[in-house]
Amino acid sequence: MNAEYILEATKRDNIGTAVSKKIRRENGIPAVVYGDVANSNIILDANEVAKKVKDSGFYSSVIKLKIGKESIDVILKDLQRDPRKSLITHMDFFAVDKNKAVVVNIPIMFLNEETCAGVKLGGGKISHIQTELEVSCLPKNIPEHIEIDLSELELGHSIHLSEIKLPEDVELVTLVDDEHDAPVVSCYEPKAEKIEEEVEAAATGEEQESEEKSENTADKSDGAADGKKEEATK
Repeated sequence: MNAEYILEATKRDNIGTAVSKKIRRENGIPAVVYGDVANSNIILDANEVAKKVKDSGFYSSVIKLKIGKESIDVILKDLQRDPRKSLITHMDFFAVDKNKAVVVNIPIMFLNEETCAGVKLGGGKISHIQTELEVSCLPKNIPEHIEIDLSELELGHSIHLSEIKLPEDVELVTLVDDEHDAPVVSCYEPKAEKIEEEVEAAATGEEQESEEKSENTADKSDGAADGKKEEATK
């Protein structure tokens, strides 16, 4: 079970662009709550939210939303930011029922990247094809992250969805079978370095070939000069 996150909010009756701008000027964040409750428009404190979002677990945990005397269990469904200032401009929360499964995106934590066989022995690099997984579970079972151990990942190989060990009572939403088993992470040989090695090898080969040609030419020249000397002697 993840740590408990609590957010204080106040209800707002007025909606619209002008109202939202006024809320932001007053250091608030307009938000909406929907799901297993009546839709509600609320206002959050920007400073309080800024502290909470620094914790990665906040994005995949049940949040206790306190609106006046009412308390609602929610999960964060969407978060919008100002692209210029990176400030949060709006948030969407989905109210959950503790007895009903919810669908959430859980971040992946990759373990032993630098010491895996493909990197340490093969000189490869790790490619994170997916960085989060969509899973279904009861709110109380939402994991903070899903761990994938890369220690045995070899060069040129991948770890697929079917190979991931999920926490108990947590299921993947994506269909996984013989035809649908997407890779999550892989270890590849860097093309740039490979091309560079091939170029160096080719250059070395050309140099050796050039040296051999030069030696052969020199030998022929020496042979021709010796022949002329013999004729002159006769």
